[in-house]
Amino acid sequence: MQDKSHYMKNFFALAIALSVFAACNNSAHQHEDRKDGFSDNAKTPEDSLFQLVMDGHDVGMANIGKIRASLALAKAGLDSVAKLKDSPEKEKLQQAFMDIQEDLNYAEYGMNTWMAEFNPDSATGNMDARIKYLSDEKTKVDKVKESILSSLQRADSLFRK
Repeated sequence: MQDKSHYMKNFFALAIALSVFAACNNSAHQHEDRKDGFSDNAKTPEDSLFQLVMDGHDVGMANIGKIRASLALAKAGLDSVAKLKDSPEKEKLQQAFMDIQEDLNYAEYGMNTWMAEFNPDSATGNMDARIKYLSDEKTKVDKVKESILSSLQRADSLFRK
């Protein structure tokens, strides 16, 4: 049964990694024809908002590797703490490692969910609706970015102790 569980964990990890890669890859290729969002100088509010959304995405994605590395450190920390003699300190350490795992997993999940739901060409025929959509997406991606950065900061603080 453990072999099947291990296989399933690896399968899901691979599926998530491929989904993230595909989402980013598709996003990049979908916009080769776009004249807004990727220019150096924004010409319209739409261009500016789109670029801000993409900047948030880029910051989040640039830190996904750090999220995964921190998750590995948290798992190693939990494995080490499990070997300690039962004590209040052991319980505090276990809880700290579990909390940081939860934060890091939530941050990664948030990025993956946002990418899956983001429609870069939403409401292109209606500028008012497009501006609203991009404004809403900027708010969402900023929350995702903050979740990633703050969870990494908390993880770094825990691992430096």
